[in-house]
Amino acid sequence: MTHQLIDNFLKMQKLLSFFRQYAFEWLLLIFSAGIPFALDMGPAFYGILGTFFIFLTLRRLSYWAFFAVFLFVLITCVLFLPQIIWFGHPPATMIGAFFETDWQESKEFVQSLPLYSYAFSLLTLLFGGYILYLGKKKTYPHNRKQSIITLVIGVLAIGLTLYRPLAKIKELQAFKWSVSRTAIVAFYASIYDNIQEYQTMKRELSKGIEGTPTWQISKAKPLYQNYVLVIGESVRKDYMHLYGFPENNTPFLDKAYGTIIDGYTATAPNTTTSLLRSFVQMKGEKDFVYINNIITLAKTAGFETFWFSNQGISGNWDTPIAKLAFLCDHKEFTKKGDYASMNYHDSILLSLLERALQQKSHKPRLFILHTMGSHVNFEARLEHSIHFDYYNRKLSAYIQTIEQTDTLLKGIYDALQQQGVPFSMLYFSDHGLMTQDRGSMFASLTHGDTNPNKACYRVPFVLLSSDDTEHKVLKVNKSAFHFLDGFAHWLGIEEASLRPNYSFLSPQNDTLKVFNQYENVPFEGLEEDKIITNE
Repeated sequence: MTHQLIDNFLKMQKLLSFFRQYAFEWLLLIFSAGIPFALDMGPAFYGILGTFFIFLTLRRLSYWAFFAVFLFVLITCVLFLPQIIWFGHPPATMIGAFFETDWQESKEFVQSLPLYSYAFSLLTLLFGGYILYLGKKKTYPHNRKQSIITLVIGVLAIGLTLYRPLAKIKELQAFKWSVSRTAIVAFYASIYDNIQEYQTMKRELSKGIEGTPTWQISKAKPLYQNYVLVIGESVRKDYMHLYGFPENNTPFLDKAYGTIIDGYTATAPNTTTSLLRSFVQMKGEKDFVYINNIITLAKTAGFETFWFSNQGISGNWDTPIAKLAFLCDHKEFTKKGDYASMNYHDSILLSLLERALQQKSHKPRLFILHTMGSHVNFEARLEHSIHFDYYNRKLSAYIQTIEQTDTLLKGIYDALQQQGVPFSMLYFSDHGLMTQDRGSMFASLTHGDTNPNKACYRVPFVLLSSDDTEHKVLKVNKSAFHFLDGFAHWLGIEEASLRPNYSFLSPQNDTLKVFNQYENVPFEGLEEDKIITNE
């Protein structure tokens, strides 16, 4: 019995000695296995081995080469992990949002991420730091045998990394590093590709928007003197009392005379992709005719155009939506997008509108107000302290942002009424949000930049006019892909390339397709996402 215990103890000692001897390699393999999850790249066994073999080859050749590459990857994981836990891997549209974000929004974005996501980053940093420490202590003999082993490992690393890009050449008509299963290669390649895609879109927009519109307007007979288009931000309709939410956060819209559409869907799950597909004429599903947009349509029809934005700009009119705004006769941004950008509340837009309404004009006028609405961080949107008590502080702040927008809409409606001339105002949200961390104390709502569900597209749509005499709810499927057609009809414009009889208020259902950040897909194929309840 004693001999058996001694034998077991000696075996355990040998096993522990073995693990200590190769602790660096074991932990490096574990870290390599975790990278695809940390960067949301889709894990594959041969891809994990490819990453492991790259690191191991570098260490066997030179500690400092390994140190530089590993540290770069480690910092990437640490920095991206919080947002990837919350949003997933960034597509081109999310890269675009990064370039369009000012300091104030960046700070709010960081503050909006849950604390546990930063805890994961800290643990990752400590784990990676320990691997670097072990790698420094690790030594490999310099002899022919070890050189052959290093060469074999290096060849395997290259082969495993190149396998999928080579296999996909025929399908993709190009060699793309971004399809590799080796995460540390594919991630940086995909970021590069997405930046290139975004910059290409901006160049095409800049070039296209400098041309001459090709609108062929046969009639322009507006029914109203003043038209106001209010662009909401990040509002999903099921969190509005107007659409059945239990908390009373839409007292004005609940009773306002006009038509509420129940069934309107945004084109895409974030601002730029959604509004471009709503406001710009498209040929097919991918090609934009940038110069043919809501602004040039209205101006060609004889409207005086105004754009007031609380979204801010980044640089000198260099974001896609800002470029559309720049086409207006009058435009004003409350934020300039530099380091010192202020967090103005949406109520500032009302004063800009009231001032513009005082100016006399013989032309019909189109006013576009672009709000911050319910953009994350929700609490930062609020002018007053939170008075709702719904599930947690984040959700309470979110439903109060909707109440605040309702108050703004009432102010706009009252200001238009005071002018004593016919008017019409239209409000919709650019996109909705999806539930994150359902059932936990951290539960909140976030952009559907990856794997968006139905809630990311179900948004409010309200049309109120001075000659409306009742409050109506129209249950009909309407797609924002047809916004230009409905917009023209709303303004009393007939144009050859637009559907002449398309009306937002018609009972005919649209076929619902939405852009999921990569392609247009049937709306009905997406997952449901119900509201978070207190129960």
